[in-house]
Amino acid sequence: MSLPRLAVYPADLQRITGQSERTCQRTLSKIRDMFGLDKHQHVTVYQASEYLGIPVAEISHFMYRSETKHPAKGLPGQQ
Repeated sequence: MSLPRLAVYPADLQRITGQSERTCQRTLSKIRDMFGLDKHQHVTVYQASEYLGIPVAEISHFMYRSETKHPAKGLPGQQ
């Protein structure tokens, strides 16, 4: 069982907005500024939701799950 991820990454914003990776990096920077976060601190789904005006459930729907990012190794037919 995988736990839900709270941190939002540029790739998540790309899937939501259709913008480039660099634009999404800038958006995350703006969110950090809005909430007074340091560069090393993660932006949460809740902060991104408030900034973008998109419900948390919708943002979570577009986020990769850990099991889809890293397929299991050693399955038949894989080397």
